[in-house]
Amino acid sequence: MMVGAFFWGGLSDKVGRRQCLLVCMSVNGFFAFLSSFVQGYSTFLFCRMLSGFGIGGAVPIVFSYFAEFLAREKRGEHLSWLCMFWMVGGIYASAMAWAIIPHYGWSFSMGSAYQFHSWRVFVVVCAFPCVSAVVALTFMPESPRFYLEMGKHDEAWMVLKQIHDTNMRARGEPEKVFTVNRIKIPKQLDELVEMQSESTNPVLKVLFRIKSELHGIWLTFLKCWDYPIKDNTVKLAIVWFSLSFGYYGLSVWFPDVIKHLQADEYASRVKIHTSEKIEDFTFNFTLENQIHRNGLFINDRSEQSE
Repeated sequence: MMVGAFFWGGLSDKVGRRQCLLVCMSVNGFFAFLSSFVQGYSTFLFCRMLSGFGIGGAVPIVFSYFAEFLAREKRGEHLSWLCMFWMVGGIYASAMAWAIIPHYGWSFSMGSAYQFHSWRVFVVVCAFPCVSAVVALTFMPESPRFYLEMGKHDEAWMVLKQIHDTNMRARGEPEKVFTVNRIKIPKQLDELVEMQSESTNPVLKVLFRIKSELHGIWLTFLKCWDYPIKDNTVKLAIVWFSLSFGYYGLSVWFPDVIKHLQADEYASRVKIHTSEKIEDFTFNFTLENQIHRNGLFINDRSEQSE
């Protein structure tokens, strides 16, 4: 996720928020589905790694994409609503795990080479929100701020007009002619100047384009450490590190704690017998939750009750 956030976040400044969101969410959804069907542990780990690479890009991009549609006085409120859906997703995943994984009957096997268990169904169900997000993004416009940064003023104007008309209809007010009195154009991103190569090899052109984009991503990252935003970068890095340290630390620790508590609960109901000697005894009950150590059973019998 860290590598994905660095890569997709920088790339979204070059090719657009919406386009990068579509690609990284598609990568996440595809490899999430694929991971539910693969059998080997290494293959499963590889698919989950690529799925994390995709979702790692969606986390930083979605906040920028959403905020760039909002007025400055409304950003804090609406970004808080956006963060709420992180908890909704956690509740959804927990509910699906509770409803699906215990059903061991939801499994099938094709010989000993392929086995599909209920937890794989859970992995598939957890990928559904990602697929729905990709479908919804196809109907969303690009960020108007990104259009302005790219110098595409007409496209940005059309997006802002669409937002204006949608707001008018939502309020039940009569549609008005969309006019712009004043707009503050952000500083346009410097375009990388591609060197003219004498070679017409398309492979070399593609490789040079990739190299140029990666170089642009690195330059964008370095700008975060320039004055006057250097202080904000350090503060936000500390905040995000603290939040992630607590969140992911507890996420990893809680399953072990619950497993330990369940083991203690079972152990508290277990009867332990040590060095006992039982002779000529008839057992007409089951020996459940009992541990017999160094015991001696002589001429004992068992009866099965009907």
